[in-house]
Amino acid sequence: MKKTILATAILLAGAANAAEVYNNEGTSVSLGGSFRGNVVVNSSDDVKFQDAGSRFDIKAVKDIEDGLKAFGHLEVKYSGSDGDTLYMQKAVVGLEHDVYGTATLGKQMGLNDDLVMNDFSYENGIYNENNDFFGSDSEDQLKYAKSFGGASVVVSLMDQDTYAIGGTYEVAGLTLGGSYNIANDREVKKVVGGAITTDNSTYILGAQYSLDALTLGVQYQSSEIDNDDFSAYGIGAHYQLGQAGLYAMYDILDGKLDKTDAGNYFFAEGDGSALVLGADYELVKDVKAYVEFDSTDFDVDGAASSDSDEKVTIGARVYF
Repeated sequence: MKKTILATAILLAGAANAAEVYNNEGTSVSLGGSFRGNVVVNSSDDVKFQDAGSRFDIKAVKDIEDGLKAFGHLEVKYSGSDGDTLYMQKAVVGLEHDVYGTATLGKQMGLNDDLVMNDFSYENGIYNENNDFFGSDSEDQLKYAKSFGGASVVVSLMDQDTYAIGGTYEVAGLTLGGSYNIANDREVKKVVGGAITTDNSTYILGAQYSLDALTLGVQYQSSEIDNDDFSAYGIGAHYQLGQAGLYAMYDILDGKLDKTDAGNYFFAEGDGSALVLGADYELVKDVKAYVEFDSTDFDVDGAASSDSDEKVTIGARVYF
């Protein structure tokens, strides 16, 4: 999970760290991205050195008239989970107007990924691990976003059976956000039963409050896939100390959905928790190093022992 920033800015943003490389006669082109790597230590004999989702993006904007702009935005991301692969995380065309908002068409992330307000970690976190079941992963869709002062509204349509609506509101350091996703007639693969068609839904609610160097966040998410329902809620905090930052988050799970390497899912009834403690340091502008400790525990109903896991992640990012 990426570090949370103000939700309205995320929902309506383009390439946050992009640098303009061309501007002539109403046409501009910007390039941006980040290089990411980490070391994951699960135990003394289980250490992984890996890329952590490096990516680059390009955005072209063309002024039309009277505050109307046309644009295209492409983001290419690296994945090592299925071998060395570059894939399109985002590829959209759109129209933006100073008064009437922004409409985009093409492959892009859904709403939920940007509304987790208690998650300040770089690599951990429990929310939105199953976005593809609800149409909130990176997929083709028509999206409309509009801001009204401190409020924003976003609507997405993936197909006739899959859609979402969300929004945020900011006032006096407080940010509130939420979204609701419906994905009917969605094909999923179960470990037991194989491919089936299900009606799925999820909603997520969050709040974040910032006061000077301290930011606090709370979160709740409830999801349903076919006849399986599960939820999670948690708190988080981040404190900025000059170039350094300290953060922590704690979440409670009611039920859990897991996936196999083949993409099949299985549902487990039970209770669990997740704790993340971390620190980061900005070496120079847009160059960050971080270390995170992650501990998860889940008790399956009727099982003799719990499923627990601990790991340490050490990583760095270079934004451009």
